[in-house]
Parts: sequence; structure tokens; C-alpha cells
Amino acid sequence: MPMEHTDFALAFQDGATIADGQGTLATMRVQSLGELVAPSGQIIACDPLTAIEPAPFAQHIAPGRYPVLASLAALANGDQRVACAMLRLSDAPVVRWEMARLKGQEDVALQTGEFFGYSIDAGVGCFMDAQAATALDARYDSDESYDEALIDAMEANRAQQLDYANVTLDEVSGVNVVMFESGWGDGVYISYWGFDGDDAPACLVTDFSVF
Repeated sequence: MPMEHTDFALAFQDGATIADGQGTLATMRVQSLGELVAPSGQIIACDPLTAIEPAPFAQHIAPGRYPVLASLAALANGDQRVACAMLRLSDAPVVRWEMARLKGQEDVALQTGEFFGYSIDAGVGCFMDAQAATALDARYDSDESYDEALIDAMEANRAQQLDYANVTLDEVSGVNVVMFESGWGDGVYISYWGFDGDDAPACLVTDFSVF
């Protein structure tokens, strides 16, 4: 891989410890954020408050409902950060990780230190289906301040020591967006597909570079 990523096996293990950038151990906690409704199987990871017409990853998944998990790192200074977010597709063990790419990026040869990722400008990341992105655009078209409703939905969960929200965007289809804080905030973050022994996607993880 062009870039090293967090040890996801440890990141999504309650009570595990991982060394941060200064060598201090952080304790991990895994929190469920609900299920993502994915009728098209075309998954998007983006900043839902600032992204314009976000594109889905080239790798598609079977349509369905999938759990979303946040990996929370309790740091030695008392701070807590979202280290990673996972869309779990199956319980099969992951045998390899591959950087997630958009259509058109699949055959691009990356040099050492180069990567594909998505830009966050509002401190928020998300997972959503392509149909949810269409519904979100419709919400923004009808209400230019709809981002404030999304922010309010995230802040409503702050009592759980994490700003996140699982918001239904279309009552008929049930498509939704699952949003969460993004590590240290704004930046460009890489997502990875985890593949099982049969080379089927078992999960999708965004690494927020806390470690």
C-alpha cells in the first residue's frame, strides 16, 4: 500500500490499546451508530455538509442494510477521538485491505506517499448509498439551511461522548446518512475495503489518521 493505515483489528476491539503518535497508549471503544440502508449497493464516503455531488466507490456491494461502527480512541490526555468508522458487510475475517477508489481511479498507479481519499471541511464524515445522496441533494435544494438540521441531529447524541447522527432522508425508501466526527477534524482521509478469504468485501473502513 502507498500509505500505512491504522491496525483495524485492534481499532475495532473493545478495550484494545494502540500507541498514538507520541507513543502513548490509547484505549479503544467501539460504538454502534445504527444501520445504513443501501438499496443500490453504491457506497459513498464524504463530508455530507460540504461535498458537492459526491461519487460512489467503484467497488459495489450487495444491496441491503449494514451496521455502521465507530472506533473511539480514549487518549492519555483525556481527549476522545473517532479513529475509524466501519461499514460492516459480514462477519468474515479480513485477509487483505485495499484502498477504496472511485470509478476512473482503479488503474491509476500511485507513487509512495500518494493516495486517494475524501476531503473533510466541516469536521464530519459519513457513509451513505448513492440513492441517499440524491435524496440529500433534494433536501438541500428545498432548504438551503438543511445542514443546520444535520448538525443539530449530531449534537443531540453528544451525551454518548460522540457527535453522530443516523438521519433518514427519504421515508419511502428508508435511505439514510450515517454521520460522525472525523478524528482531528478537517483533512483528507483514506477509506479501505477489507476482503475476506473468498475475495468478497467484508467491510469498508475510513481511517481518520489518529494513529
